[in-house]
Amino acid sequence: MGVIARDQYVSEVAFSVRSAQTPPALELLGGISTLGGADTMDAEILYAFLQSSQIVSDINAEIDIKTKYLCPKGTADPLFCLNADATIEELVAYWNRMIEISYESGSGIIELSVRAFTPNEAKTIAEAAFARSGAMINELSDTAQADATRYANDELIHSVERLKNARRLLAEFRNETQIIDPSLDFQGQMGVISSLQEQLTGALIDRGLVELTATRPDPRLDQLDRKIDVIEQQIKLQRGQFGRSDVNDADAYPQLIGRFEELNVDVEFAEQAYIQALANLDSAQAEAQRQSRYLTAHVQPTLAETSEYPKRFLNTLLTGFFCFFTWLVGALVYYSLRERA
Repeated sequence: MGVIARDQYVSEVAFSVRSAQTPPALELLGGISTLGGADTMDAEILYAFLQSSQIVSDINAEIDIKTKYLCPKGTADPLFCLNADATIEELVAYWNRMIEISYESGSGIIELSVRAFTPNEAKTIAEAAFARSGAMINELSDTAQADATRYANDELIHSVERLKNARRLLAEFRNETQIIDPSLDFQGQMGVISSLQEQLTGALIDRGLVELTATRPDPRLDQLDRKIDVIEQQIKLQRGQFGRSDVNDADAYPQLIGRFEELNVDVEFAEQAYIQALANLDSAQAEAQRQSRYLTAHVQPTLAETSEYPKRFLNTLLTGFFCFFTWLVGALVYYSLRERA
């Protein structure tokens, strides 16, 4: 510890994940528990990422941390230096020995302490770890945004096909029945019946007046009777178009109006779905153009002036204590066995 062990310097950095998304208006005691939910999950993912082999491989490819943790030529530190032929698994295990991570679940702040054999190397490694963590958060955000954009585009394509199909069915109905709007046609037919009823009323009044002043036979009465019969037959024919004895008749007005309303509702619903899908796609594309999540450094990577590790006195004291404890247990076992023998 006093002669061979190399001094280790610590660089500290503290950061948290922040979201640029504007949360919706909260209901009273409603969505309060969801505040920071996504940020907290990202922080937990980042906490696990800092201990993974992925970040070790990325940082090693960028600044070659394997070389930085090797002992210089002519020196040997078997306890704290990295072996020259270390595998990636050994490098990951060594990395987890040389860093300390603390995570506060309440605030979402992650504190990272990185040890190295020089102050500049410790700061360089801490900066690389912070930069790679920010890139990983951006990759997660980009992946989520790409998925949201793809789903919104698929929804838009589906809504367009649905709208086309609804409009095609409505056009086929109009082409088949030669009726643009059955409700308007119904109003026209009702106007015809009202006109016939007015004519019938006038003919009945005329017949009554003639009958008061004329005697049989009178050709005017016969003419008015024939007119009344014709009008009544026309009214009966017109009313027969609004309802027939066969309720399953597809040409009856109730069935025509029912089919038209059903098709019209499908078109209106498809139009609303299309407008909503288009708005969702625009929102997803706008969201994808900006960084929705990012790392905020509360403490920038520090540059140490004095070494803090290895803790020579503490390590020596602990080693001596465990050696003495091991010797004591061994001595007690030895004397116990000797007395029994």
